[in-house]
Order: sequence, then structure tokens, then C-alpha cells
Amino acid sequence: MDWNYIGLIAVLVASLLVMIQRTEPKRRRLAAIVVLPLLLILRQYAFRKGDLHVETLIAFLIGILLSGLFWLLIGRYNPVGSDSEVKVIGMDD
Repeated sequence: MDWNYIGLIAVLVASLLVMIQRTEPKRRRLAAIVVLPLLLILRQYAFRKGDLHVETLIAFLIGILLSGLFWLLIGRYNPVGSDSEVKVIGMDD
């Protein structure tokens, strides 16, 4: 088993899923449309390599677990704000 490959793919999958989680709700579908082809390209790469099926599956599961842990520990308590809630504080404020 190639643990470097598993770690790299797990971090990549987790970061892509966290990107979807941390997108504001109005734009979440667009973010999913962008991320889904990237995940499919990753899966296709593993199929072309031939012997990386098990490692890729393990990496995807670890990535989903890491993304779920991020949501559980941070995402639930710090929801994403919308554009109208963002205030820019300048020198005079």
C-alpha cells in the first residue's frame, strides 16, 4: 500500500468537500458542480493506473471522514454568512 498516495488523495478530497461546505448556501450548487468533475477526474486517474483502486477507495473514505469531522467540530458552530451580512470595517469605523 502506498501511504503517501493515500494521504495526498485524502487531503485533496477533504479539502474539496470542505470547500463545498464553506461556500455560502446560494452558491453551494455551483461549487458542487465545479468539485464533482475534479473528483471524477481523480477517480479516472486511479482507474488508469490500474493497481490503485484500493488505495483510492481508502483515501476517499478518509477524506469524507476528515470533512465530516471538520463539519462536526467547526462547521456546525460557525455557519457560513451571506453577502449581505459581510461588513467592511475601514479606518473611520
